[in-house]
Amino acid sequence: MNSKFDKLHLGLMLGILAPVLTMAIIYILKFTDSNLSELVDLLVQKRVFTKIISLCVIPNLALFFLFLNKFLYKSARGILLATILFAIFVFVTKFTL
Repeated sequence: MNSKFDKLHLGLMLGILAPVLTMAIIYILKFTDSNLSELVDLLVQKRVFTKIISLCVIPNLALFFLFLNKFLYKSARGILLATILFAIFVFVTKFTL
């Protein structure tokens, strides 16, 4: 199926955007009293930064299955690639911070 939505770069973009938006929503709802750098420092200090980043990737699961059910396999691959990139980021961050 050749669709304008079946693009690898679209899936990659959505796969990166969904966790960032999830983190932004969490920041707006829970941590508006501190700025972003203070929040990151606090999360690193409490050793939960990588755990929160990992949880923010959960919306990619819903996007992945949505694109699979619509037979948009290239976009699903992009979302999977973005998830793998986030996993590498979490892995590197966990052992360097």
